[in-house]
Amino acid sequence: MRREWLNVARTLEVGPFRRAFSVILPAAAPTIMTGMRISIGIAWLVIVAAEMLVGGTGIGYFVWNEWNNLSIANVVTAILAIGMVGMLLDQALGRLTRLVTFPE
Repeated sequence: MRREWLNVARTLEVGPFRRAFSVILPAAAPTIMTGMRISIGIAWLVIVAAEMLVGGTGIGYFVWNEWNNLSIANVVTAILAIGMVGMLLDQALGRLTRLVTFPE
């Protein structure tokens, strides 16, 4: 965030609450959204892996169960579904990131 923005807000005597929501949050939003985009990918990976190890339901459990049953076609289909969901989550957060970014 540029220091000048805070100086302008201070010069215009903008209150702390309004400064937080009008200057600081819009400046930090692209970084926050990038962190969320990275985190959702890691979370999706961990959820599927946890289902493989512990769960009795879910797509991770399905992949593990089908692998044990040697049903390779179902395993490949489930892996493609996992990848598609991950890609859709990433694209959704990417579009949301573009909404909160602004040109400098």
